[in-house]
Amino acid sequence: MTKSVLILHYRIDADQKNLESNSGVLQQVEAVRKALDELGIANNIQDVSCLSELPQILKNTGCDIIFNLVEELQGSPSDYCYVPAICKAYGKSCSGNNTNALLIAQNKWQCKLLLKGANLPCPDGTIVEQGEEFNQSNLKNGRYIVKPLFSDASEGITTDSVVDIPSKTAVNAVHIIHEEMNQPALIEQFITQRELNVSVFESDNEFSVLPLAEIDFSAFDKEQVKIVDYAAKWISDSFAYNNTPRIIPAPLSESTAELVRRYAKNTCKVIGCNDYARVDFRLDENEKPYIIEINPNPDISPDAGFPAALNASGISYKTFIETVLKNAQRQNKYPTCQSE
Repeated sequence: MTKSVLILHYRIDADQKNLESNSGVLQQVEAVRKALDELGIANNIQDVSCLSELPQILKNTGCDIIFNLVEELQGSPSDYCYVPAICKAYGKSCSGNNTNALLIAQNKWQCKLLLKGANLPCPDGTIVEQGEEFNQSNLKNGRYIVKPLFSDASEGITTDSVVDIPSKTAVNAVHIIHEEMNQPALIEQFITQRELNVSVFESDNEFSVLPLAEIDFSAFDKEQVKIVDYAAKWISDSFAYNNTPRIIPAPLSESTAELVRRYAKNTCKVIGCNDYARVDFRLDENEKPYIIEINPNPDISPDAGFPAALNASGISYKTFIETVLKNAQRQNKYPTCQSE
């Protein structure tokens, strides 16, 4: 039985870039804390700013499970991915996905290559490294979306991210990612029609797909780009934020819904996910699904997509947290090394 839990999250400072998305983690912290209180499980909250602080935190805590809500750390963009492995090395169970799955999913290009290698459908595209010139002739003419390679939470994505190739606008979008996000740019075919969020949840060593959710763009006019950009997720007074509700269950033909469910589960298997994840899809004009992203450890704040899918399936938030803790307790710890 779980004795105590340490809720771990990234330290939030008022002068941080993308403060809205970073501050959103505090809603997750409060929701998890409330659920743990309802379950009668002792808990503490600890913030961390960089990976080098983590060993001392783990040495000092008496908690046996770390509830990992760390989505970013100072330093390398991939540093936060190592939190589960370090927790495990210090003899602590850790909620959510393991380090390997987080690393694979964080590099969207490598993730795309793995999924395509497993015959899972992803939009075509390319990456442009920092300092590289964007050669548009390497891509077929058409509509594309330009994203930062490593960021999540729609950071770096605006309506200007959707561009025609070839065009000066496309070159400028790549330049913005390089300069403002300090990352390589991922350029991928823009699938124009519908967007789905598919939540996957592990219980009793089995993955189940929760009710499919669709983003409702019906309030958008023909000229507006139908994407969930940074404003849609985080800027509460924006048009997109107030006009992109979810429809659960998504109004899909059963054949398409079944295909999406199968693709979502197979995506999690390929990436090596455990516990919980969200797979995002776009549908083309023929209702063909394309995987655009997998998000291990997605946002679990009460108004986010994953809890909405839990609610639609009849699973309470408290039951979800309890299951996550059971999953964490099943993880094997690294054997203790004895010095000779």
